[in-house]
Order: sequence, then C-alpha cells, then structure tokens
Amino acid sequence: MKVGILITGTEFATGTKQDTNSVMFAKLAFERGFDVVFIHICKDDETEIRHSVLFAINICDVLIVSGGLGPTFDDVTREALASALNDKLVYDEAWFKYLENDYKARNVEFTQMRKRMSQRLLKSKPLANKQGKALGFLYEKEGKFVIALPGIPQESKSMLIDAFDILGFNKKLREVVLFRVFGLKESDVSNLVKDYKGVFINVSACGVDVYIQDNKEAAKIKPILSKYIYAQNMTEMEEVVGNLLREKKLTIAAAESSTGGLIVSRLVNVAGSSAYCLGSIVSYSNEVKMNILGVKKQTLDLFGAVSEQTAKEMLLGAKRLTNADIVLCDTGIAGPSGGSINKPVGLHYIGITVKDSIKVYKEIYQAERNYTRIYISQYALNLARLALLEYD
Repeated sequence: MKVGILITGTEFATGTKQDTNSVMFAKLAFERGFDVVFIHICKDDETEIRHSVLFAINICDVLIVSGGLGPTFDDVTREALASALNDKLVYDEAWFKYLENDYKARNVEFTQMRKRMSQRLLKSKPLANKQGKALGFLYEKEGKFVIALPGIPQESKSMLIDAFDILGFNKKLREVVLFRVFGLKESDVSNLVKDYKGVFINVSACGVDVYIQDNKEAAKIKPILSKYIYAQNMTEMEEVVGNLLREKKLTIAAAESSTGGLIVSRLVNVAGSSAYCLGSIVSYSNEVKMNILGVKKQTLDLFGAVSEQTAKEMLLGAKRLTNADIVLCDTGIAGPSGGSINKPVGLHYIGITVKDSIKVYKEIYQAERNYTRIYISQYALNLARLALLEYD
C-alpha cells in the first residue's frame, strides 16, 4: 500500500523549526510493508491543508496527517480534514469526559479551545493519546484511510502504531539495515555498494550512512566496508569509543585547537563518561599552546600552529598533564578565513598517542566552519576507535 505523510506547521514551512515526524513515520510505515510515496509540509492554513489532503488521497492509500490538533488558534487541521473529506466534526464523548475530569483535577479551566481537543470526524475511529491531550482519529472513505495525529513526536509515535494495528499492519515485515561508515569518501562508498539492490546512502560531517533494505545484501556488503563501519544503528561515534574505553578500562584526554573543545564535549555526551574521560586542554591561542601544553615557541615560529610538529607537541603536553592512556589532538584552519597558499582553509593535523606511539594525520576538509569542526572531531574520535580495536 502507498502511504503519504502530511506535516502541518508554519514553523516547519518557514524553516523556523526542523520536522522530525516525517522521518519517524516513514520508518514505521516502511517496516510494516508500506511504500512512502508522498511527504509534504504545509503551513497552518485551513485552505492549504485542505488542498494538500485532496491531492494526497488521490495518490495514496493511507495518508498520515500530523499537527494542528491542539488547543491554539492556529490548530486548524480538524476543520481542514472535515472540509476535504466532506464530514462533520463531533465531540468524542469519552475523550471529552476524560479531558473535563483531568482539567478539573488540576484546577485548570476547561475552555472552549481545550474542548476542541476532543473533536474528531463523525465517521472516524478515535485514537487515544497516551501521553497528551489531543485526540487523534482514523478515517476511512472509499478504501482510502486518513490517520490524524498530533504534532508532538512522543505522542504521535504510539498513536500511529495503534492506527497501523487497527488496519492489520501490526508486524514488522522488513527492516532497513544501517551501516555507519567513516574513513571513506562518499564517492568511494558509492562505488563499493552500487551493484547491490535496495541500497541508498546519506553523507554528513559524521561520515556516510549506508542503508540496505535486504538482510542478504547487507550480509554481502558488511565485509566490504569492514573496519570503516563504526556502528550498525544510530549510535554516535562518541558512544562507540566510550564503550570500548570502558570495556578495556582505559582513559582518554585531548588537546584541542580548532575544534574548540568539541572532542571532549562529545565524549561527555555519553552517560558514565567520567569513568574514562579525563578532560581536554582547549589551546586555541599560541600562548595557551606554549604556557599550558608546553609547545615550544621555536616550533610555532618555524612551522606554525597548524603543523605536524605542533600537533606532536600538543599531544605530548596533554599526555604529561593528564597521563591518559589515549590522547587526541587537533590543530587546523576551520575557516572561512585564515588560509594561505601553503596552508589552505580546511587544513588540519589530527593526532593520537597510544602507549609509546605518536601519530599525526594531515586532512583537508573544506566546508562551513562548524560542519568542519564536527568532521574533525569525528576524525579524531575515529582514530581512538581504531586504536582501541587493536589495543591489547
């Protein structure tokens, strides 16, 4: 069956806020055997929502509509659906009573606007909201189904699953296998997987995500991507590294320049990171590199802050200060200015020291400043991951 997804919200249509529901809905639909053919965002405007619904139900068997079921003036999705589907709105008696008792118990006025949250189309089936107040509903007309859900993600997810259950799609029929890859360029990954069926990729500062719609194909692709796969779900690099550090009972620290503390910030995103993360010296200026990390003035004068030599001395300084088992460092030019012919914007030196080994890698990555910082922090954390996999 073909599924369409309609997200309502002026905040999404104007770029003020990023929609996440469509991604979640598409994944749930795909897993249950649906094919998503339509994803659309429109403003909180009754006429626009009505036109979008009329268009979508001509090409979809199931239309998921999210947003606009709340108690505010711009929640007009119910009215738009009533107009588009030629049905009338009624108060669901059970939900109305539930809301009335709830507001009374909390000594909050049960206003007319709040009462609207118990409305549904006359010929629809109610979808109870287990975590919120706005009632959803499932409507069927001439073999077409419309699922109306509130816009709050944690509320709409369980309600959509309930709707799928009612429609008889209560089992996962397929699953997308995800390989998160770092260390290969997008074009290289594409060349490696292009001959396999049901594969699509997405690139970001954190690497290349490879999605495979067939488990048998995934089994063939996995050994090809091999060590470049750092996760097989949406786990982030910092969690992968953290798990390895905890498993091997090792500690980590960093000496950072252009990343500005992002490496250690990502490490401490993970709960329990105090067991292995000792800290970071953010040496953005040459003075801090010299006075705290002990980088020699002669090194900076001869080779510059962005150099292999400076990176090595940053590593040694952080090792001396923290005595961590693994130390990472970066120094570079995040841009958009500050580059030269010999040292272009995007040039970075990323280093790691493990035991007695010191390695520094040169990388040129040119993108928007903060996108570059994310990439370099990912590069550094990946160095730690690879080192930990070989650590004994």
